[in-house]
Amino acid sequence: MPSKVEPMRSVWKQAYLEVRRPRRFIAACLLGVMLCPFYPTDYGSYPPADTSQGVYALDHYVRFVNTAAQALLPVVFADKIGMVQLVYVAVSTTLATHGFKRVVDRWQIWDTRVGQRPSGPNSRFNMPSGHSSMASSAAYFVGRRYNWWHLLYLIPILLLTMYARVALDAHTVAAVIAGALIGLAMAAIFTSMRKLPAAPAAAPVEA
Repeated sequence: MPSKVEPMRSVWKQAYLEVRRPRRFIAACLLGVMLCPFYPTDYGSYPPADTSQGVYALDHYVRFVNTAAQALLPVVFADKIGMVQLVYVAVSTTLATHGFKRVVDRWQIWDTRVGQRPSGPNSRFNMPSGHSSMASSAAYFVGRRYNWWHLLYLIPILLLTMYARVALDAHTVAAVIAGALIGLAMAAIFTSMRKLPAAPAAAPVEA
């Protein structure tokens, strides 16, 4: 009996190899991430956390629209390559976000610990924002893979997610920017444009 392992391996390999990576865009995003810890943070300028129902809804419900679109569209289109690339994007974004959090958490720059959140001096893992990185990676993945018009709703939700994290004193402005840039970079590394099936050839017309 033919093995099912080899076809699966070929799908995973194809999903990686067919990506045409925008190298300058990726490099610009990663450079921005590295510069974000040096963005000056004035914790005194952050107002008390906004606990209104609107901000709560953004943080707990609305932000999942991006993730839902990212997860559902490959299934709707029966897109095997997209499903594999979704895994690549999700895993790489998670690892990059949490790895960077731990690297810079105790960095002290201009009398400010990079890992401190606006919520208090004993907080940790401020930078980068995981909510922002997941929302931005979803926006790029869906836009590039399925059509850029999806950005008409994905980008506003990304921006609202970033706003909510700052309004809740969960992250600094620099942290949500860093998170968004990491998500964009990881999605750009692992996402290709979907190849539409070729149209069937027209039957020859008999004379």
